[in-house]
Amino acid sequence: MKRINILWLLLYSLFLIIFKFLFYTLGDVKNYNSSVWISYGFIHFAYFLFLATQLFVRKGKYSHTYDKPLYIITATYFIVELIAGITLILVAPETVKVTIIIQVVLAVAFIAWLLIYLIANEQTAASVERHETELQFIKQSSAQVKAILEQITDKQTAKKVEQLYDLLKSSQVKSHSAVRPLEEEVLSEIRNLDRAANSNDLTQISTLADKISKSTENRNRELKLLN
Repeated sequence: MKRINILWLLLYSLFLIIFKFLFYTLGDVKNYNSSVWISYGFIHFAYFLFLATQLFVRKGKYSHTYDKPLYIITATYFIVELIAGITLILVAPETVKVTIIIQVVLAVAFIAWLLIYLIANEQTAASVERHETELQFIKQSSAQVKAILEQITDKQTAKKVEQLYDLLKSSQVKSHSAVRPLEEEVLSEIRNLDRAANSNDLTQISTLADKISKSTENRNRELKLLN
């Protein structure tokens, strides 16, 4: 185990050490009733849930944006449970039912809050990933055409390729599965355009630029009809 992990483990253990020390030394363990032990257990549950927060964080590019609210939720539950648990330990109700009701209601309320946030996280993450995938076509195609444009010295041909670049750059980002064949066609023809630019074949460059522009316009037109 790495040194940093050992240090974190020791830090996390401090609360349990102090809590258990106070619990067993300040009270009469032999005379603790069921209500006390139930609260004792729920305090531990809340603390372990807080420590396990990282397990609930959705892995991915934007995971850092999801972990802070999760820690707020689990930390809030731990603090509320600690206050409620210590109060119930001090009061030590004779009726176990009261303690169970309070503890279960608290646990269910915070777990429901946690689950609602996790569901919202999944929906947000799925939406972000979909947007990133859709954006990839515009970024990739326009970047490739811009690189090709820098190779062309003929002004008239360069102007046509520049118009293609502007068309791609201003195209709708949000995509649809129905236009994927057109997007694949555009990317394929851009590779051909790159080869024509490397060969300085101005006629072929002009022809391909027109063809790609037409496919891109068809894509954009279909997307307008779909959305």
